[in-house]
Amino acid sequence: MRTKHIGLLVGCLMAISSWAQKPGAQSPALEHIDILSHPPDVFTNCDNAQTQTEMNLCAQMRFQKADHELNAVYKQLLGLVSNTDKTLVIEAQRQWIVYRDAHCKIYEKMYEGGSALSMVLANCKEATTLSRINELKELVAERKLRQ
Repeated sequence: MRTKHIGLLVGCLMAISSWAQKPGAQSPALEHIDILSHPPDVFTNCDNAQTQTEMNLCAQMRFQKADHELNAVYKQLLGLVSNTDKTLVIEAQRQWIVYRDAHCKIYEKMYEGGSALSMVLANCKEATTLSRINELKELVAERKLRQ
């Protein structure tokens, strides 16, 4: 089983390596790779991550965990508001995603070309997402008080 994960990881790294050699290539959207569902056995101890690859994967797993929590709280809020307010909540969330990505783009430019880039981006997205979770939880609590 472990050999299978290592082979999968090596294959992914080779694909990324060939992609990275293409001039003008954009970074792949790591947030769409669901590491939480199938974390590689060799990288499950994030308290002891030692290589940049391990740190990058652990940062991505933390961001995905926060993103899953955000989606749960967002759905909870949508279930508590009227149809008119749903439109406002949906638009606010769309604008927040634009803000998050623009904010983290600053870090992307600072670490461009470095091996820590994906870790830094995931850390930025995680921190911004955790802040948004707190905002949405406050809205959920307010909404529950008004029912």
